[in-house]
Amino acid sequence: MSTQDLQWLLTRKTSSYIVKQKGLGRVFSREPSNLTQIHSYKYSGLVNVKAVGVEAAPSGRGVVISTRKSKASPYAIKGSRSVQTIKKGGSRRAAGVVASIVGKKGYRSDLTKAAVARASAIVKSQQPGGRKQPPAKKVRGAAARKVVVEKTEA
Repeated sequence: MSTQDLQWLLTRKTSSYIVKQKGLGRVFSREPSNLTQIHSYKYSGLVNVKAVGVEAAPSGRGVVISTRKSKASPYAIKGSRSVQTIKKGGSRRAAGVVASIVGKKGYRSDLTKAAVARASAIVKSQQPGGRKQPPAKKVRGAAARKVVVEKTEA
């Protein structure tokens, strides 16, 4: 049994990051470097040697991607993480950079989709203006147009 497996067996039921709610079928987690916030071995940022974290940049614009260096000492704090910040471009550029860091370079290809989705959502939430209203539905037919005109005049 590897160290990761043993750590998961010890922390899966007693972690302080676990979030349980009645009525929800899943158990969630507030761990750092957990991309989907689902409490599982695959997405755990504490247990896995190769963990990926995607957060909003502290400046308010951009995305910060942090990866754990797999060969760093377990006791090291400073040099155990690699951090890259994406400030320019939109969600497509951020998605491409995240995909190249996580998947194409062979770091954790199983987490590519979750990392890209999280980075795109963060960049989209940082855009000014918020959500646009959908255009009003056009009225079809002469009788329906009369009803709309009468409502606006009254």
